[in-house]
Amino acid sequence: MFKGIIAALWDMDSIGEIEPDVVFLLKSDILNLKFHLKILKDRGKTVFVDMDFVNGLGEGEEAVLFVKKAGADGIITIKPRNYVVAKKNGIPTVLRFFALDSKAVERGIEQIETLGVDVVEVLPGAVAPKVARKIPGRTVIAAGLVETEGEAREILKHVSAISTSSRILWKMKFLP
Repeated sequence: MFKGIIAALWDMDSIGEIEPDVVFLLKSDILNLKFHLKILKDRGKTVFVDMDFVNGLGEGEEAVLFVKKAGADGIITIKPRNYVVAKKNGIPTVLRFFALDSKAVERGIEQIETLGVDVVEVLPGAVAPKVARKIPGRTVIAAGLVETEGEAREILKHVSAISTSSRILWKMKFLP
């Protein structure tokens, strides 16, 4: 499911330009989430919701189930509690972590191993290949600060996908 470019969507203004099949909906609110998901799903997109950026939504079982019932195919979260709840309920989940320094990477890898994470999104994207080597057998998505086609092609040699809000990169075609 996570191959090549994933459209990271911060607002619905650029919905007409989304070419990738998979969308990470990064911002919404509890009043509009279902509507946003319907628009994307009607366009044939697989949609994962970053539940940490849904205004008015908390965390825990009810919040995770709310996002799923709203129509999301899966969730993205930085919060281990949300990850555990989603996994328990069979909801596909991407655990996001920020590779700020070597200590953050160590803690992130410990968390990935402890929770049994299958899919991880690493920010910033340029360091994702380095992290991917430390967690073999997992799907790694690079995110953040990938700006050019050349950077994207190089990063995709080492990770499964790149989530990006760059409309230029949305248009890129990558051979499997």
